[in-house]
Amino acid sequence: MTSTEVLFRPFRIGSMELANRIVMAPMTRSFAPTGIPGPAHAAYYRRRAEGGAGLILSEGTVIDRPASRNDPGIPFFYGEQPLAGWKGVIEAVHKAGGRMGPQLWHTGGVKSFLTDWVPDVEVESPSALDAPGLARGKAMNDADIAETIAAFAKAAADAKRLGFDTIELHGAHGYLIDQFFWSGTNLRSDRYGGATIRERSRFAAELVAAVRASVGPGFPIILRISQWKPQDYGARIAETPDLMADWLQPLVDVGVDVLHCSQRRFWEPEFPEIDGVEGLTSPAGPKN
Repeated sequence: MTSTEVLFRPFRIGSMELANRIVMAPMTRSFAPTGIPGPAHAAYYRRRAEGGAGLILSEGTVIDRPASRNDPGIPFFYGEQPLAGWKGVIEAVHKAGGRMGPQLWHTGGVKSFLTDWVPDVEVESPSALDAPGLARGKAMNDADIAETIAAFAKAAADAKRLGFDTIELHGAHGYLIDQFFWSGTNLRSDRYGGATIRERSRFAAELVAAVRASVGPGFPIILRISQWKPQDYGARIAETPDLMADWLQPLVDVGVDVLHCSQRRFWEPEFPEIDGVEGLTSPAGPKN
């Protein structure tokens, strides 16, 4: 069987059955200045379903926390009107034969690269940092952490209630969950910090466990992860496969079904010294 034939085979994970293995990844669009998705959003995603995408993952959509977004056009995934808007989106996608999940997001201490807009309240992160050595906002206390975990779980439950087929947790690209993973932005000395990636994964593990409890068994949970960060393209959470297992296995154990791995240069092996190759020939054009 060729790779193309595999790509178009149906796929099932938990309660979600897909017509093929083509997934539309999340793409920030900044077209919801009031935080409310409308008919234009429904039409946009419906067209992608009509085009044959087996699974659509929405643009990043933020949870119910102060300063959870760093761009005024990012949609909410909480509140009566935004959730009504998202219900219209998923109904349109289903009518076109597609499947879809929202990407649930908290931008943490990261300032947007696209706008100078800032939220009305202080941003929050593990250690009051945007990037290593770059102070911004406040460090989260235990109550902030507990409320954030609860907000992710509530958003996931709402997604299932509205009829979405899965959810994705944005744990990549230097945003809140990833800031806990990254030793450069997690300098905490409490139970949510530590010298090892397994210790720094505690926040994410508790978050995933809460989300799993909120959606029940069978409902697929996707976690987006990345080694690299926009703040540092060369950053690495795990320097070896064993450290990668320390990072990711506990998250799978508490409920993650799919790891959505973001890689800047997909043609290069993550561990070339083990893979025994220097990397494949890159596609035409500049690397970016």
